Amino acid sequence: MQGWQTPYLGLRDLPRELTEFELQAFFSFSHAEFELIARRRGDNHKLGLALHIGFVRMSGRPLNSVRAVPPVLLRHLGQMLGITTPDLASLRALYARGRTLFDHQQQACEALGFAWMTEHQRRALVRVLRDEVTHSADRERLLLHARHWLYEHRLLIVHDRVIRSLVAVALTELEAATAQAIRAAVPPALLKRWASALDSARPDGQHSQSWLWSAPAKHSTRQITEVLERIAFLTDLGIDQHMGNLNDVLVRRYARRMASRPPSVSARIKEPARTLEMACFLRYCLLTATDQLILMFQRRVADLWRQCADGVTATVDWAQQYQQLLQELTDLAAQETVPDAELRSRLVSLVAAKRARRPPSRASIIRQHLIDAIAPVRSLLVAVSGLAWQATGEHPAIDALDRLRTLYAAGTKSLPGEVTAARLGPAWRQAIADVDRERAFRALEVATLFALRRALRNGSVWIEHSLSFRGRERLFIPDERWKTEARRHYARLQLPAKASDFLTPLLARVRAGIDAVAAATRAGSLRVDDELHLAPLAADEEDPEVTKLRSRLDQRIGEVQLPEVILAVDAQVRFSWIMLGREPRSGHELLMAYAGILAHGTSLSAAECARMIPQLSATSIRLAMRWAGDERRLALACQAVLEFMQRHAIAATWGRADLASSDMMSLETSRRVWQARQDPRRQTASIGVYSHVRDRWGIFHAQPVDWL
Repeated sequence: MQGWQTPYLGLRDLPRELTEFELQAFFSFSHAEFELIARRRGDNHKLGLALHIGFVRMSGRPLNSVRAVPPVLLRHLGQMLGITTPDLASLRALYARGRTLFDHQQQACEALGFAWMTEHQRRALVRVLRDEVTHSADRERLLLHARHWLYEHRLLIVHDRVIRSLVAVALTELEAATAQAIRAAVPPALLKRWASALDSARPDGQHSQSWLWSAPAKHSTRQITEVLERIAFLTDLGIDQHMGNLNDVLVRRYARRMASRPPSVSARIKEPARTLEMACFLRYCLLTATDQLILMFQRRVADLWRQCADGVTATVDWAQQYQQLLQELTDLAAQETVPDAELRSRLVSLVAAKRARRPPSRASIIRQHLIDAIAPVRSLLVAVSGLAWQATGEHPAIDALDRLRTLYAAGTKSLPGEVTAARLGPAWRQAIADVDRERAFRALEVATLFALRRALRNGSVWIEHSLSFRGRERLFIPDERWKTEARRHYARLQLPAKASDFLTPLLARVRAGIDAVAAATRAGSLRVDDELHLAPLAADEEDPEVTKLRSRLDQRIGEVQLPEVILAVDAQVRFSWIMLGREPRSGHELLMAYAGILAHGTSLSAAECARMIPQLSATSIRLAMRWAGDERRLALACQAVLEFMQRHAIAATWGRADLASSDMMSLETSRRVWQARQDPRRQTASIGVYSHVRDRWGIFHAQPVDWL
């Protein structure tokens, strides 16, 4: 099934309005279905069976509603079946006997291959939900996932109450199993210590829960020190030694659930949720604090380089060089006892030396400035040297950091003569080998700082208690687990188990592309040397008929306001149903769904949107913005709109639909967000985000920005 069908799954009533596409998609019948309908006696029975078949195809559930059938649907079925239909009808009016209604429901299900769920299939659904709850705790999302699974397996969608009970059981079992795993891995005395530390207050009066969850305001040295203090607090509790095998999605979920409540409320949560949330909160705080520290470290190193680069105006002072040359020539001319031949020889040597002398590069001058101004470099190295850095085998950055840590502990500021650190790079070799061993010590510090930053970027150095900068084995699925779960992951992504089956069609396309390049080269339209050169294409003359058609289309469409476009698309796609998880119950809910999306899309605050939409308060818009903050729900809505766009014939002229591009956009934000940088064009605090756009102009991936 396709994403646009999602809003209809599990419906108990026919929608009040149906579009032409919905009528064609759900209430058009195959030859076998026409024959089954034609065997019914009487127009009412034919109409009723057709209604049941179309409704089961649309919702995956039998139709058993007292609501009137939409007149547009009655007219459509009358034209399809060639019968006379009433202007207004309901199931109660169509069926005089309840047994006939039941028989038609059964026949519709059998015609489409639907059946009620057996006990064996119910256990299979429970297993699917148990696997899904590890990825999402949103009950509406889980309910929707269960409906998808039932529809795809041709099982009638049961009442929401039954599915919600299965979801609740799966969530409860997951919570109990995770809490039991934590109790088995962490000693009881340590759990009590964690609870006591989390419930305590800081010397400044701030609660430990609020202090651990707070994000840094900037990336200054003071903020780095505060983040290091949080990491030290958590590592002293032994958080880095436990719960390393917990699913990161679960850790984030329960941590955010605890952070969303005041500390006084968290203390009243019952077991096992209390232990589970506390442990996940502490673990997640350690992971995010480590990520924040590494990102701040990288930004700080870049700032140090930029500050020194700003002081470098030119690599060579030509006026000084000229004055020095004149002075040397004057000294030679003053030596009257030097024979002419020797004087000429000295002049030639002087000129040759000047020509052979290369000016220092700008980077080398910046490195020298960093060595001279060592204080910020040393303070940053001392701060991060105590972290648990790891690498595969021996790494020059780790070795140099260990050596510096030893020298810092000894209070030494002079580098021993046997230390060369050649593996830190040839650019630092001469500076570290300087006869001035104090300057060599400073050069080793600067070289270590930049080697560590480079190693973090390429992933050769990491910290295990991190989300984004952990070891590669932890970033990906371990080999042992992959061997047992590979087939399930392939099935979830709808990919073949063998790489050859996946690569075969891709290689065929590559060969076709290479053959096309070779044919274009032979034809002379493409020239290949170090690059590919296409012959310039002559511009086609614009067809007057196309100009007239465009003008007529513009006149026919006219000016359209954005609210009208939103309402028209929602009437076709029903993306508001996806955002709400059900049919909107009022116009107020519909406005809230639109306002939440507009607020995120326009970067306006809830108060600013409330001034634009007087029917809603700022509180209502904030609630709607939280709905739009659910990335899975928003992705489903975006997918439905994308599929709606692709259904139009004109979309085929926009592109092939299998190509895409991405581009970075600047998202303006507050200066208080520590990840914000200054946009070079607008000179405002911004964050870079990437949007991935298909060649048919549909944004097929949307992920909301999370400020937590």
